[in-house]
Amino acid sequence: MPLHEFKCSSCDYEFELLIMNKSELEEVRCPKCQSPEVGKLMSATNYQVGGGGAKRGGETSSPKIQQHSCGSGSCTNIELPGHQK
Repeated sequence: MPLHEFKCSSCDYEFELLIMNKSELEEVRCPKCQSPEVGKLMSATNYQVGGGGAKRGGETSSPKIQQHSCGSGSCTNIELPGHQK
């Protein structure tokens, strides 16, 4: 779904809108204060990893997720079963 998240620069209100075409992005206004000064937020993805992993020798392999710190903050590595780099 083309659901976008926005934040109003005037009143700091965060909201979501269903945007079907690019021209609608230019007409977005804050639903709380009606200000046109809104910015798009980076949305989190919504998907599931796992559940039906590749079976090898009767075992179900699952993704391996590692979190660690790096120079720019927090970093995450995900190794998916059956994926070759």
